Amino acid sequence: MKKRRFGMAVSAALVLSLLVLAGHVKNSYFGSDTQNYCTAGQRQAQYCIMLYAPVCGWFDPETIQCFAYPCADTYSNSCFACMDENVLYWTAGECPK
Repeated sequence: MKKRRFGMAVSAALVLSLLVLAGHVKNSYFGSDTQNYCTAGQRQAQYCIMLYAPVCGWFDPETIQCFAYPCADTYSNSCFACMDENVLYWTAGECPK
């Protein structure tokens, strides 16, 4: 029983460490409302991790004309949000309704 719990704890710690190091979904886990601007490296990503850690991708007002709040869309994680050329930055969690 101890080995199983230890193995699960190690697995969870490894996954969380990889997410923090990757910088793709770290704030989604900690509930930050920080505006996380997409970097050039994030925009050029070829692949995204298939992890559901929703973020709200806020559109660039210079490229998208919005008529209602929020001027954003919910993405499964920050990697997918930053791959959308219309997203300027993202915040943790789903977009406000």
